[in-house]
Amino acid sequence: MMPNVLVVGGVLACSHQGRAKLSSGDSRLTVDGNDAVVRGQEVGISFATGSPGVEAPCPFSTNAGPSPCAATLAATAGFSSKLTVGGVQVLLDTALGNATNPQDSSATWSVADPGQRKLTADE
Repeated sequence: MMPNVLVVGGVLACSHQGRAKLSSGDSRLTVDGNDAVVRGQEVGISFATGSPGVEAPCPFSTNAGPSPCAATLAATAGFSSKLTVGGVQVLLDTALGNATNPQDSSATWSVADPGQRKLTADE
């Protein structure tokens, strides 16, 4: 089964189970009225309390106190090799990458919910 295309309203999760809803996409491709998310639009999503789109803040902490994942970095996998918007690859529900966390250098993010299940694409 091919992976689903990621759209606005989809949810990313950090490796500590923080969750944030995507709010930015490319309106040149929509699925059920939601813009597709292309490479680069996944960068900078924060899982910190009070950040835009946070559904569940990153709960990671150390003895020094809370240390939420502050930002997503560029996807290292999970973008389509065939479907592009304006020459930029769309992200898929298999997308993942690293996240910045000052107390956990191994922090990552992945897709918890693609936001739709109608449009699929090859990796």
